[in-house]
Amino acid sequence: MEEQLFKLSKEFKFQVGQKQPDSIACKKLLTKLKIVMAEEGILFPGTDFPLDVKNVIFAREVLELAVIMSVKLEDMDLFERQISQVKPYYFDYGTEIKKSENELLILGMNLLYLLSLNRIGEFHTELELIEFESRSNPFIKFNLQVEELLLDGNYLGIQTICEKPPSDLYSVFVSRLKLSIQELILNCTNKSYKSLDLKTAKDLFMIESIEEVKEMAKTNNWRIVDNKLFFENLDEDEEKIPTNKVIREIIGYAKELEKII
Repeated sequence: MEEQLFKLSKEFKFQVGQKQPDSIACKKLLTKLKIVMAEEGILFPGTDFPLDVKNVIFAREVLELAVIMSVKLEDMDLFERQISQVKPYYFDYGTEIKKSENELLILGMNLLYLLSLNRIGEFHTELELIEFESRSNPFIKFNLQVEELLLDGNYLGIQTICEKPPSDLYSVFVSRLKLSIQELILNCTNKSYKSLDLKTAKDLFMIESIEEVKEMAKTNNWRIVDNKLFFENLDEDEEKIPTNKVIREIIGYAKELEKII
């Protein structure tokens, strides 16, 4: 049985290590691994001491690979499940086994995932589980900086910091975070303006091209006339929110953003 586990884990590690893992192959291998590990009592070792350290570390490594696999496959439901399974190996056996080199990477990805969904309460709950001295680690510090920028409404700062995430694996969550911010800016702008020129709209919405603005206009039933975007869903009879401050801030944001484009 030990030989079977070794072969399965070696193949699983190889598959996950690919730049674009084969989803079907990876998931089949993970299922086989978990079945054998469960049968051998390795997958959920419990809290009886002394622990079989070798088996606990083996299980932890498999579950860490499962987390990385889910990120590469951009399967966020799978990501949540694997995070919940690997966390006990970080917090329940911390004093009994050597810390994993991937622990802060994986916990950091979970923090960024929560930020990208605006699940701030859960973000702070998870952050409290992490040792204070680990918060200066790049994988954790990055998330603290992003949260601070979010609270300040400094979307330009987020755009800048997200250009250099601490790991390529963070890119999936960075993209999701940008989409959330884009939606926030879109809603704010939509309520503050009757129209915008296409170049300004492109910069404000943090998208790559005028063509994407046009696609967004189609999706939202906005009109484009003479290279200007008109927000059709603005209700003329609806009481407008005070916009002077919002307009100043957004114009300032657009000008700053143009400097770095």
